[in-house]
Amino acid sequence: MHAEEVNATAPSWRHRVAAGLYRSGLLTTFRVASRHCELSCDSSNQSRLRRVRKAKYVVLGYHNVGLAGLPLYCRLPQATFAEQMKFIKSHYRVISLPQMLDELAGSRQSGQSIVITFDDGYVGTYTDAFPILKQYAIPATVYLTAGLIESEETSWYDRIFLQFQRATSDLTIASDSTTPPLLNGFHSRVAAATAAVMYLRSVPDEARRQWCESLDSKVPLTVQETRKAMMSWEQVREMSCAGISFGCHTMTHPVMSRVSPETLDYEIGASKALVEARLDCAVRDFAFPFGKPKDCGQIGANTLTRLGLRSAMTTIVGVNQPGTDCFRLRRMVQGDESSLALFAYRLQRLFFHPVDEELNGKPSIAVEPMS
Repeated sequence: MHAEEVNATAPSWRHRVAAGLYRSGLLTTFRVASRHCELSCDSSNQSRLRRVRKAKYVVLGYHNVGLAGLPLYCRLPQATFAEQMKFIKSHYRVISLPQMLDELAGSRQSGQSIVITFDDGYVGTYTDAFPILKQYAIPATVYLTAGLIESEETSWYDRIFLQFQRATSDLTIASDSTTPPLLNGFHSRVAAATAAVMYLRSVPDEARRQWCESLDSKVPLTVQETRKAMMSWEQVREMSCAGISFGCHTMTHPVMSRVSPETLDYEIGASKALVEARLDCAVRDFAFPFGKPKDCGQIGANTLTRLGLRSAMTTIVGVNQPGTDCFRLRRMVQGDESSLALFAYRLQRLFFHPVDEELNGKPSIAVEPMS
């Protein structure tokens, strides 16, 4: 889950361009052409057209599918997800995360491939996404916030979204100057909660905990409101038996760059061990909570290898290619966008012009507001 500002005028023109390309068939032509040529950036950040040199892997990141329950910040209808899976299965090579990691290590594979991932372990991943993955025989990796699966509790940020929906409009909270006031209406309160979570990602973890405790005292939630948002271990095991792979996503979803070294080791190591114990299999893949550069900090191969991991997924927009750092894998996060044309356009544009959010600045492809 992450929050980024999005240009308010962007969706309008992108929808029009994407719809036009999709209806006219030009997007298909664009897709075929991008298998042979690409728009690349040189050291001076100038773009130029050249022949494709390496295989490309785009990882799609989801958080939940379905319209019920949590999370409030992402409501992706099952029919939309099914449409997206049908599209990628028809037009791309869809592979598993382990296969991508093997190929990144030195395979001579070429072309464009897609990997599907989910973060957190919301129950909709089982009830709404899993049937579609089975229908189209699509492999996927789910990164579990293991402590929440074990306790059946709700994440600290999901509590904030619920509390902002319940709070009276005169609620006062300590935050930065960009946090909008609470207004009447679901969407305005989601926006205010998003801004609050963004602020909490920027402060030390202890300060974040104290802030959440203060909000809990002002807007208490019932046990019924804060349980059953996550999958059960029985559901996780059923998915595992069906071929879905699982990674770890910490115990409680803190910002990794804001915690102490001891807490970092616990959050990653304990979540890895817990998933391994519940599934009786090795867990070697990790996803950073929130996953932007400021959230990941300088945590890399040395720390994660010591903890027994072989890869780490971010939410930094970009393309993975042979030679990519497997402890800072790129991903394109999906929100609740309902337009198949825009989904196809964003995906193909990234394959054609693999701008990297961390290396080249802000990507030219819109980032979903929450993940």
